[in-house]
Amino acid sequence: MKKTPKIAFLSSLALCTSLAVAQDITPTRVGPVSQYGQLVTGKNSQGKGRIYGSCEGVKDGAEVQVRGMSLYWSLLPKATEFWTSEGISTMVRDMNIQVVRAAMATTTDDWWGCKDGSESCGDDKSKHITGYASDPEFQTSLMNTVVQAAIENDIYVIIDWHSHQAHSEVDNATKFFTEMAQKWGKYDNVIFELYNEPISTSWSEIKTYAEKIVPVIRQHSDNLILVGNRQYDQNPQEAIGNTVSGENIAYTFHYYANSHCWSGQTSWGSACEGANAQQAIDAGLSVFVSEWGTGNADGGGEPDQSKNTGWQNWIDGNKLSWANWSASKISEGTAAFQGSSSKTSLQYTTSGNMVKGYLASNPTSYTKCANGGESGGETPIFAKTDLNYNVTFAGKTLHIAGAPATVEIYNLQGNRLMVLENVSGSLSLASLPAGKYFARIIKDSSKMTRVFQIK
Repeated sequence: MKKTPKIAFLSSLALCTSLAVAQDITPTRVGPVSQYGQLVTGKNSQGKGRIYGSCEGVKDGAEVQVRGMSLYWSLLPKATEFWTSEGISTMVRDMNIQVVRAAMATTTDDWWGCKDGSESCGDDKSKHITGYASDPEFQTSLMNTVVQAAIENDIYVIIDWHSHQAHSEVDNATKFFTEMAQKWGKYDNVIFELYNEPISTSWSEIKTYAEKIVPVIRQHSDNLILVGNRQYDQNPQEAIGNTVSGENIAYTFHYYANSHCWSGQTSWGSACEGANAQQAIDAGLSVFVSEWGTGNADGGGEPDQSKNTGWQNWIDGNKLSWANWSASKISEGTAAFQGSSSKTSLQYTTSGNMVKGYLASNPTSYTKCANGGESGGETPIFAKTDLNYNVTFAGKTLHIAGAPATVEIYNLQGNRLMVLENVSGSLSLASLPAGKYFARIIKDSSKMTRVFQIK
C-alpha cells in the first residue's frame, strides 16, 4: 500500500537560488561533457568510491573516467602560452584530452616571466607575471580564458587554486572562488580544486579551510569539488570518518611514477602512496588524480616505462580520472612538449609521447546525453543494485519504485527545504521554484545524493 509522505518545510523557499537554464557559451562539438554531464561522487555496489556522470547517474557500469593534461604553474611564458584558446583546442585535437587543469599561481611569486611572452622584460615589475595575491586581474584573465576554451571544446576543466599553503590564503581564495562560481558554476564542465598540495598541514587544518570555501562555491554551483590532503595529496585516507561537510566532494591524489609506489610498502617501511589512496577508495571516498607525472617528484628524470605501466594499471583498475603534469615546454623531464612547440603546433618529449599514448584510448567521438538537459527528459537520480528501489525525476515529479524511502530536498546553499518520509510512487515537487536542487535518498543506512533541475 502506498503511504502518504509527510512533508516538512524547514526553511523558506525564498532562499532558493535558481540558475539560468540557457548557457551563454555553446560548445563547438559534442564532447565528454555532453555525453556524461556533471561529474558527481558516489559508490559502486561494493561500496567503493567512484566518479559518475549526471546523465546516467550512480550505478554500476556508469562510472566516468576522464583523462587529460594539467597546465603548468601560471608564472612563465613557456607555460602560459598554452593557457590560451589555441593551446586548449590544439590539445583537444592533437592529444585527445577530456579534461584540462588550470594550475593558477596564488601568491606574490615572481619568476621573472613576462606577460607579453618575451624572454626578458627588464626590472619593470608591472610587466612581470606574478601570482593572484599581487596581480589578481592577470591571473583571473588567464583562468577565464582556459575555462571558456574548455567549455567551447566540451571538455572538463579544473579550476585549481595551485597553492601549498591555501589554509593561510582564505580571504583571497574566498574572493577567487566566489568569482569563479558566479561566472562559471552553472556549466557542467567546471570542477573546483580548493588546495593544490598541502605539505605538512594537518588534515584538521585542511578540512577547516575547505569548510570555509565549500559554502562559498555552493551559493552558486553544485559542481564537483576536489579537496587536497597532507604531504602533497598522498594521504586521502585521513579523511575517512572525518570528511568535509557537503555533497559532491572528492579527494585528490598525486603521484610521480619514478618516486612513488602504488601498492605494498616503500623502501623505508611506510605504506605506499597508492595504498593510502586505495584505502580511501575502499572506504567509499571518491578520489581524483588531479596531478601525476611520468618522472621524479621534482619534475625531472626520464620516465620509467615499467613503473608508469604499473601505475596506469592501478589507475584503470580503480577507474580514476587524471590530469598529467605538465602541458608546457618547461625544461624538465615531465614537461610534455619540446621547446620548439607552440600553442598551435606540438612536438613531444619522451614524457609527452608516453602520455599521448595513454590518451589515445580515450573515445574519439561522443553521443549527447539522451536527456540533453531538456524539459520532459527523465533524469536518473539513484540506481543501485543492492537496494530495492530506484528513483527518477521527470518534469516536476519525483518517482520512487520499490520500498518506501526518505527523501530530503536541499537548495544549492545546503539548506534543507523538505523532508519526505515513506516516499513510494510519484510525488509532485511543483511547489519548488525553478532551479537546481539536491535530492538525498535515504534507505536504512545507505544514502545517495543527486542533483535535479526544475524548469
